[in-house]
Amino acid sequence: MRCNAAAQAGQWARRCLTIWRFSWRLVVPRWNRRRMSSAGWSMEVRVWAPVAGFAAKVRNRHHLCGDRDFFRTAITEPRPGVTKRARAAPSFFRIGLKGGAMPREIPTVLGLALTNLLEGYGWKANELAEAAGVANSTISAYQRGTSLRREVLSGLAAKMGLGEAEVERAVFAATVALPAVLEPRTPVDPTPEQLGCLAKAAALAGREAYEIVYETVLREVWEENAALALVQGRELATELKRYSEADRRELVEGAPDYQHWGLAVCLCEDSEAAAAHDPAEALRLAELAVFVARHVPGTDAWRSRLEGYCTGFIAHAQEVANKLRQADGTYGRVWSLWNAGEDEPGLLSKACLLDREAALRRAEGNYTDARKLHDEALAAAQPRDRGNILLSKSVTLGEQGDYAESIQLLEQAEQEIDGIRQPRLLFGVRFNRAANLNRLDRAQEAAPIVAQVRKLAERLRNDRDLVRTLWLEGNTLAGLGRRDEAVAALEQVRRDFADREQPFDYALASLDLALLYRKEGRLEDVQRLAAEMLDIFLALQVHQEATAALILFQDATARGGVTEELVRRLQNYLAKARTNPELRFEP
Repeated sequence: MRCNAAAQAGQWARRCLTIWRFSWRLVVPRWNRRRMSSAGWSMEVRVWAPVAGFAAKVRNRHHLCGDRDFFRTAITEPRPGVTKRARAAPSFFRIGLKGGAMPREIPTVLGLALTNLLEGYGWKANELAEAAGVANSTISAYQRGTSLRREVLSGLAAKMGLGEAEVERAVFAATVALPAVLEPRTPVDPTPEQLGCLAKAAALAGREAYEIVYETVLREVWEENAALALVQGRELATELKRYSEADRRELVEGAPDYQHWGLAVCLCEDSEAAAAHDPAEALRLAELAVFVARHVPGTDAWRSRLEGYCTGFIAHAQEVANKLRQADGTYGRVWSLWNAGEDEPGLLSKACLLDREAALRRAEGNYTDARKLHDEALAAAQPRDRGNILLSKSVTLGEQGDYAESIQLLEQAEQEIDGIRQPRLLFGVRFNRAANLNRLDRAQEAAPIVAQVRKLAERLRNDRDLVRTLWLEGNTLAGLGRRDEAVAALEQVRRDFADREQPFDYALASLDLALLYRKEGRLEDVQRLAAEMLDIFLALQVHQEATAALILFQDATARGGVTEELVRRLQNYLAKARTNPELRFEP
């Protein structure tokens, strides 16, 4: 009887299991079983728990095998009267008995990429199915990688409003995320642990490479867009100059096309070009650039940085106009605006602002701060700016009398300059280098450089540059001992500067000529030059200190006490007094 009861219990358990497994397959479709792997399996175990418990009680009473063995036997033994080969319990059932979950199917790279796009951009599978005009089951199959091709993935991404860039990132992420599978190939293949380390290292390297490439390409795109913006800005600046000053501001304020950062930068460039011959126009252009900067689109931080940059050109115009105190106060506003702003692409040059402030300190006679600012500018400079900054620093050293080091900087600057794209800058570097060589009585070395300067001046076709080149040639001829040619050149330079009403340049050229006359013993001609210089300064109402210096020089010529040292000291003074009206001459 006991054996019959046990047999009946086992038969009942087998029937219940068969009925449940069959009904579960009917109710739950095949495509959805994997998604229900955890829930479905736990449900099956809960249903079978009473059956297993009941059978266990029967086995314990009649000294049968343990619960697990009975349960395994209940699903593997063939029913009475049915011939069937023995089989092991299903793998999912064995996992379930151990408390695990059903194994998940690993998607393909494209399938996981689709899932990444859905989750990353907030889409649901049914929403994509509706947008693509396919069934929900099709999207689910695609997510597993079934029949999903790259062109299909791109089409689905397009339905989500995404492009190839997003698809590439999703595919890359899926490639890294999926487990690495290494088929056995050699007797020294990595162990699973080593394979994990290898995959981690590759993933980290891939991420770093992605970031590096992304940043590199982003910088290139920024540069291309910046170059295009400057071209557009130059066109806008040309159009804007056709209008009156009042109309310019109305256009900037009312027309979005003129609210362009490239226009602001180009106006700054025009202001710097005008500063040497028309400080008032330079100031107007710089102020207009600031007005444009306040109206450009973008963040407040970007506008603040741009306004600070443009304000630096106001300070430069004030410096050239000998308004040193105003320029000093303006630079305080420049750095306040600059430091409050942001410019991640690096469109604006901090180095240029530092270098212009260095020029202001030089004009003030503060050479220590000037050299410090030059060095800061060089440290912050882009390659395209280094030549200009080195030229500016060489001028500071030249004013200090350190001509040898100034020449070294100019030689270095020439290596940094693209002569084809920056001919004006190359002209300045070679001009100053030849002038410094003349001051060191090295006219033989200066002569071939002067010939190069002449070619550049003729190429630039700037009358002011041509006059200054003739001045340089006169000093070089004097150093070579060709006195008559030197005198003729310097007399012509004096006349040109007088016609242009450039009193300081006129005086400096006259003093060069005075040195020649003094060496020849022509003291009457030196007195004549002193009188003519003083007349020009009085006529053009040059500031009091510089005029007083010329009066002292005229008195010295009348007494016959003109020395080469006095002439050199007066030249150095006038070069500095040009931009510093408060500087006094100490005889």
